[in-house]
Amino acid sequence: MKKPRILDIAPTRRRAFMKLCAGVLAAPAVPAAVRFALNEELFGEAHAFTAEQSLPTYFIEMNLRDQWDFGHVFVPPSIAQNAANLMRGGSGDALSLFFTADQITAHDRNFYLTPDSQVLVPHLDNIAVVETNALCEGAIHGHESANPMRSPGRTKTQAAGKQPMWMGEPGYEEQGNDFWYSSTPTPATLHNYWQKQLTPDVANGITMKFISRFHTISHFAAGLTNAELTRIQSVQMLFDTFPTSVEDLAIATPEEAAVFAAALKRADGGFFKRHGFDATARMHHEAHLAAAEGKWYHVPKVVDLPFTPDEIAYWQTGVPDQVGDNKKANIWEQAGWAFKLLSNDVTRTVSLEFDYLDVHDSREESVMKTMAAQSALPLARLIESIKAIPGMWERTVIAVYSADGGRSPSANSYGNEGKSSFVLAGGRINGGYFGDVRVASNTGSGHTWSYFSPDESGAPVVPVSGPDGRLSGARSWRTVMRALDIPDDIADSYPDVAGQQPMSFMLA
Repeated sequence: MKKPRILDIAPTRRRAFMKLCAGVLAAPAVPAAVRFALNEELFGEAHAFTAEQSLPTYFIEMNLRDQWDFGHVFVPPSIAQNAANLMRGGSGDALSLFFTADQITAHDRNFYLTPDSQVLVPHLDNIAVVETNALCEGAIHGHESANPMRSPGRTKTQAAGKQPMWMGEPGYEEQGNDFWYSSTPTPATLHNYWQKQLTPDVANGITMKFISRFHTISHFAAGLTNAELTRIQSVQMLFDTFPTSVEDLAIATPEEAAVFAAALKRADGGFFKRHGFDATARMHHEAHLAAAEGKWYHVPKVVDLPFTPDEIAYWQTGVPDQVGDNKKANIWEQAGWAFKLLSNDVTRTVSLEFDYLDVHDSREESVMKTMAAQSALPLARLIESIKAIPGMWERTVIAVYSADGGRSPSANSYGNEGKSSFVLAGGRINGGYFGDVRVASNTGSGHTWSYFSPDESGAPVVPVSGPDGRLSGARSWRTVMRALDIPDDIADSYPDVAGQQPMSFMLA
């Protein structure tokens, strides 16, 4: 058995060398074949297999408050197929869909998109949508800061084992948020905890508290230590938390660089064949060798959050500004900052918080088009940017929550009917629109609606009646955890999600 090349490094430098190599090789842009080859050459086969099981994942949680409606982004199949026969309008029983039937495009995986969401077409294979999740139960128009998909089992009373969810949120007040108790950590908080178990010195995850008014989103650690997200309360605080930095991830000495380069060159065709990589892996490896020559020694990485003019043009174009008087940061800015932080592996967990003020008994065309642009364009640009970094998309999960649900205008934001949307995107996600909304009856001024949840195959056959037939928040939560590689034994340690199965139809 050949000796690992780390033995050529001075004993006093080996720990630092391993740490430096781990940072370099875990980067999203390093192809899997190259990473495994280098770990095997440098540290041995056992380490190489262990390293593959401990790779970082990246999580973006987008929390959209105040009855967010995706009706101009993802049109339910039966509505799209019968759009020509439906009564349209922005209030009452009318359908808030302001495109004609011929403007709605059909796609594989049960997707129907409007002109407002065409930017998502290239990415539909990895976007999953379910809108028949459990409804929020806040006292005012269903508003709540917790959400049953994000913290299953949350209650209004402090039952045994449950703790206050709101204690970490600055300026928290009850109106439109409510006081909730839970024992289940919210997704971004648990992901932050787990990534810091894998890489203790990774920067703490953040949530951007940029909702325009006193409404907020609760992030809850459920007693986990070193898990709470940093609450970013202003753009200046964000820049102060992550100042422009130069991080030298390069090998520290010429001797160590020589060992690293030798390991690169030892990955021959036999290695790729032995480990099941296809013939193109060797060609790609040689290309990466050429690109990497001389870059392992004294090459800094610059992370600068303020946008350049070109970056502003890319992220902002077509995205309406935040609606409201107390504007903190637009959704396109939050998306761009999230990409910068995650793509440079500065941190691995970023939560976005955003709102469209409030909609109750109306859903006019301007509202629907604004919500569509504020959700579809940043999502598409995030996906496009992440895909441009080799290997990162396969390790990234984007979860989008309509944090307050989306009851229809005729319900005036009350009752037990309507949509509660959950959008999941990432390289490990099986795309599709799962569920349906159909006409139940005609009222003369519009329609009443019937909702259908997906069964275990993803087919929309489970009727929804009030709270019955809706998908359990515990299953949504477990789906996110599975996509993020959070171990099942950790997820099972929380009683309200223990033993629950993820929605396998959403996972690739």
